[in-house]
Amino acid sequence: MPERLLKTWAPLAAALYVLNLADGPYPGSHWLSNHFFLSQDLPVLAVLFALGAAALVFPGPMGRAVRALGGATGAVFAGALPPRRAAAAIIALSGLCGLIAWLGGRLVYDGYALSMDEFMANFDAVILARGETMARFAPAWRPFLGALGPQFLFHPGAGAYWMSQYLPVNAALRALGRWCGAESLVSPLLAAVSVLAVFGVGRRLWPDEPRVAWLAAMMLATSSQLLVTAMTPYAMTAHLAFNLVWLWLFLGGGWRGHLGALTVGVLACGLHQLAFHPLFVAPFILQSWLDRRWALGVVYTLVYAGACLFWLDYAVLAAGLVGAKGLGTAGGASWFATHAGVNLKGVGLMAKNLIRFATWQNLLTAPLFALGAIAAIRAKGAPRALMLGFIFTNLAAYGIMAYQGHGWGYRYVHGLLGSVCLIAAWTWSNLTKTLTVSDRTAGDGAMAAFAALSLLVLFPLRAWQTHAFVHPYALADAQIRAARTDGVIVDIAGSRFTMDLVRNDPYLANRPLVFYRPFVDEAGVRTLCAHHTLSVFDRSDAGRLGIATFETAPAGRLADLKPLLRSLKCDMTAPKEAREPVNGPPGA
Repeated sequence: MPERLLKTWAPLAAALYVLNLADGPYPGSHWLSNHFFLSQDLPVLAVLFALGAAALVFPGPMGRAVRALGGATGAVFAGALPPRRAAAAIIALSGLCGLIAWLGGRLVYDGYALSMDEFMANFDAVILARGETMARFAPAWRPFLGALGPQFLFHPGAGAYWMSQYLPVNAALRALGRWCGAESLVSPLLAAVSVLAVFGVGRRLWPDEPRVAWLAAMMLATSSQLLVTAMTPYAMTAHLAFNLVWLWLFLGGGWRGHLGALTVGVLACGLHQLAFHPLFVAPFILQSWLDRRWALGVVYTLVYAGACLFWLDYAVLAAGLVGAKGLGTAGGASWFATHAGVNLKGVGLMAKNLIRFATWQNLLTAPLFALGAIAAIRAKGAPRALMLGFIFTNLAAYGIMAYQGHGWGYRYVHGLLGSVCLIAAWTWSNLTKTLTVSDRTAGDGAMAAFAALSLLVLFPLRAWQTHAFVHPYALADAQIRAARTDGVIVDIAGSRFTMDLVRNDPYLANRPLVFYRPFVDEAGVRTLCAHHTLSVFDRSDAGRLGIATFETAPAGRLADLKPLLRSLKCDMTAPKEAREPVNGPPGA
């Protein structure tokens, strides 16, 4: 049976590749999506297409190979199915996921928060760990507010405070980790919880088919997207864990179950962006109305409406707590406007996203999910709700912002990985119902073997690809932090995503401070040089460390800051001790 699933990869890969062509050749604003597609995802897609084509052209040899593989592991898999052994196995599997993610955070991800989404989670965590909702911004540095934090920030009180534009619950989890001295364990633990929760959901949805729960957990645990994303501070791992815990509680029913689900749901709405969790739960709430469970539908609808209203006003409420008026923004709104919108290229971008999603999963998850999609809609109940959540989220992403930027797999649907694995496992159960016990055991064994291949072959490849991309930026950040000057100006001209290197402690406790070059004019440079030593990180530094660069036209008089700094005698060769002022901006 698994060899038939391999055949599905041929038409699936071909269809997604054709759709991706609508994106056109390397549009500049989609550079990262194209880079990831060509350097990371297309090679994997090509191999999967080749496997599918081989299964179509040589069904006999491929079938015998897969059956032999399944026979070798089938007995082991069957031995894990009795309840006690299954419980031990699922605990071990979830623990393994957490361990891989924790180690990977250091060995693969260099302990670095690559994107601003990730950095902002840590930025807010520092603030929340001090029992505050936003950080007071030092008055002397306010002329450089935009340069010190150029994007994804609110500046309440005309720059008297700053906070990220993201909702706080994921950051609060990381703040709790900081309090415990274990911030690096937050995402790995959430990944482990996700594996346990998807198993629990599977048992509640299909109590007479325990193998479905185990298969769903096995597919989730061997997802490269799950494992690599759990190495990062991204909120998406929390979205996945909260969604699955919510569903487990919701399915449990009773006042305790629903009270727990509502509590988890209110928190999940505030993880980082409001839309993700409501799109997951909306089909389940709709189903309660269709089932005429009026009281349940009313309670969930009202609670979620209230939660959405609260989180929409969170930034205003947080500013009000400190008496600040007017939020003020940096960067995020204009960036969003640039990338939002529905158009033909959005089809190509969504195809790239789905290719990225499919090729970052267990080798058989995407074929099973694709085969079971229509059946899930027709089945109604929980399978339909799970499928609709996936559809709603993708439609929202296509309509609002198809471009995901950074991300390992397709992060906009990361919270729905559990839904995908549950539908895939349910589909496998349906496909194998008519098989004999021995054939079903062999098939399950083959599924376990493909899970092992996903973990031992595909995941190391994805981990290496991730490290190759992240490492140059981690080196750049380390070089900036090690500068022997009071400040470093990051000149982003001609280098990819070096704006993300502009990051400072929310209380400006870091030295050197890091400034965004486009927001520092010549007058600003002269003001800084009157009191501080400065150095520059530019295209030449980025290229030397392995960051992608490109040719760019000179930007005018200040195209190269280094000669200006030398002429003002404030570069790193100037004696720092002689430049400490009595007045002016804070010294180092």
